[in-house]
Amino acid sequence: MKAEGALRKMQKMKLCNGRKVRYTIPLPAKFIRFIKSKSIKTILELGCGYGRACFFLRKSNLCVTGVDVDREQVESALQEMKAQGISEGIDFIINDVRNLCFPDSSFDAVTMLGILTLVSKKERSKLMSEARRVLKPFGYLSIEEFGRTWENPIYRKRYKDDVKVTCELGTVTVRDEMGGILHFGHHFSRKEICHLLRGFCTISLEKDVFTSYYHRNWVNGYIILAQKRPNSAQQRH
Repeated sequence: MKAEGALRKMQKMKLCNGRKVRYTIPLPAKFIRFIKSKSIKTILELGCGYGRACFFLRKSNLCVTGVDVDREQVESALQEMKAQGISEGIDFIINDVRNLCFPDSSFDAVTMLGILTLVSKKERSKLMSEARRVLKPFGYLSIEEFGRTWENPIYRKRYKDDVKVTCELGTVTVRDEMGGILHFGHHFSRKEICHLLRGFCTISLEKDVFTSYYHRNWVNGYIILAQKRPNSAQQRH
């Protein structure tokens, strides 16, 4: 599948000559501060890569499960776990985030850091449905994602040029040094984010600015906290 290929390519970019590289999207520090007063014990990280966010979450004494479609990334996470001397509290599983292997209502919280950007438009709702399915009733969802950045002339040009290739406004091409397309990446409008949060009660939706560690360019971002509600509950955004 094209979407799975994009996920794999992006995950491989997270390792550079065998070394871990820094990320544009920050660690979920605001989420950790929020859940300190909550009865949260189990967290699922979707698209965990080599475990960067999982190890961060584990420091707060949470039981963390990380899933990723890329075997290489999961193996790297397991090696890092061993190197840190961690013997419990974290599990890493090879699993497609659009078809999770867990039963319904398995986790107190789900985190997603820059994973929706890689998923095609028609499959984003599927990913959100899976996140909601594995959350316990009234469980929490933490999302950090790229936002539409028309005020940055670099992205304004890319949106206008790349839509001819991606066929979706706000989706840009990510290319290698030779100009070949590695994958697409979507920058969300607030309306798109709110649409994806159907089935959740939005607690906070904050706009932020992320700085790329690759080329020091800046892009808008969203830091989102939501809660799973029963189907009959009224949602607010």
